[in-house]
Amino acid sequence: MKWSKLKQNIEDKFADSVRGRVELYSTRYNKPNSSTGRGWITIDGKQIVNFSTMKSGEIYRCLYHEATPTDCVTHPAVPDEKRTPGLLIEEGEFSRFDLHKCCFEYLSLSVEQGLVHPSPLINLLAVLDRRLGKRRLPSLKEQKLHPLVQRFLDFRLEAEGLAKEQKESS
Repeated sequence: MKWSKLKQNIEDKFADSVRGRVELYSTRYNKPNSSTGRGWITIDGKQIVNFSTMKSGEIYRCLYHEATPTDCVTHPAVPDEKRTPGLLIEEGEFSRFDLHKCCFEYLSLSVEQGLVHPSPLINLLAVLDRRLGKRRLPSLKEQKLHPLVQRFLDFRLEAEGLAKEQKESS
């Protein structure tokens, strides 16, 4: 499936409150002996996260995160204690290939399967999915989530008008 169709299929699953505000992108740089590129996600046109294939290759010597559903060689996840405070992902933690594979995989999953999947990228897509009801969203805040997933959960709660309610009940 071409990226443009995959992107459209994924973004069509987004809740009305985030559709058009969150966008997925992917590009490939054709250089001699290379087919690297990057993927990225924006909120309201601002890049939030960058999935650099080149950085993933340089740092981890492979292009796939261990939680990405693939038969290819993978690199281990970054342990919580080694994360840089304030960063959504570590440099090179995910590649453009991870984004593509996780988007494709997500098309065949239920929201529940997406929420419990080991991949933070698939968890992120589940958090944005319209099939995930508003009443269930606040309960996800209680879970230990990857910083990237936490950022998009916070955004969805805000977009749904539930962020205020969350603060008031605390």
